[in-house]
Amino acid sequence: MIETFGKNGLVDDLLQRVGEKLQISKTQRELAEDRYKAVGTWLSKDEDLFNGAEINIYPQGSLSIGTTVKPLSKQEYDLDLVCEIAESCEGKDPIELLNRIEQRLKDNEIYKDKVERKNRCIRLNYANEFHLDILPAHPANPGADTCVKVPDRKAEDWKDSNPKGYTAWLNNRSILVEKSFEARADIEPLPNDEGVERKAPLKRAVQLIKRYRDIYFEEDPDSAPISIVLTTLAGQVYGGQVSVNETITHVLDQIQVLVSKSDTRLVVLNPSNDKEDLSERWDGKPELYHSFIKFIKDFKINWEQLNELQGLHVIADKLKQMFGENVTNQAFKEQAAHLEKSRNNKVLGVVGSGLLVAATTKKAVAMERNTFYGEKEDSI
Repeated sequence: MIETFGKNGLVDDLLQRVGEKLQISKTQRELAEDRYKAVGTWLSKDEDLFNGAEINIYPQGSLSIGTTVKPLSKQEYDLDLVCEIAESCEGKDPIELLNRIEQRLKDNEIYKDKVERKNRCIRLNYANEFHLDILPAHPANPGADTCVKVPDRKAEDWKDSNPKGYTAWLNNRSILVEKSFEARADIEPLPNDEGVERKAPLKRAVQLIKRYRDIYFEEDPDSAPISIVLTTLAGQVYGGQVSVNETITHVLDQIQVLVSKSDTRLVVLNPSNDKEDLSERWDGKPELYHSFIKFIKDFKINWEQLNELQGLHVIADKLKQMFGENVTNQAFKEQAAHLEKSRNNKVLGVVGSGLLVAATTKKAVAMERNTFYGEKEDSI
């Protein structure tokens, strides 16, 4: 078998590039790490705050699993951190803990004007950079597992969670693809582009699903399904597909199957702590659940239309509608530049059918310049 790079391979390359444009950069991530280490140091210096207990601050959510997506209407990424206090929450007041952390941050000249109170966390707003949401937590079963208890203002109680366990679960689901790659070891890769980061298909698909969600609900963001529900459903139904395109197709198909089999709303539990209902927001609000169902249905229709299109410029126009004009334009230009460079370096070729392959493939003929993005492009 010879892997070709006709429409499907090039679309998948575009999807990887679009996803990369949406995520937090290495520089931004390093800055975020510096920020939250400084926060941890400041909090830990107050021995009365945690009664001398050891604390550990670590990323959770999209920051920990590598699926960050830049918001549409603002410059700042939303980044989530856990401040885990190494002692039981037994007998402790969750609201008092939130209030004390809030006050401790306000006592710092650097943080005092950045503090914002949220339901389960304290947010630090770094203008034009990111938000750091600091979620306090206590171990639920000290020494036994990574499950935690977190405060909730609305419930005025402790809630179950497991950020570390969830990260491990999603990472394990993502590496299902390795077996598929081993089974298809004869695939010839597209010439490497060291300028673009290639994520596991599941993680890149999650980014794009969240981005499409943001655009779909841009005029009504309060109706949008939350990221952890979409991420969990994608992880649960993922079947080891080897491309981003195949992954999104499979995920959308399987979520529709789950919806059709459910007489009531879907219940999406935390795979690493089944005491946490990630979809509890749908309780008593059927309109939100119906919005989610319609979103999945419309997404599937648009995805099927995308895969029926011919011609990269036409495909790019569809991607702009679904994921945004700027990121798609950047991805399209980068891909064109990479393919041109590969042709010039004689590492991209064609076989008799006219499809693109790595030039090292048997029977491949090195491509001449200007034979892909020129007049023949619409045949791809």
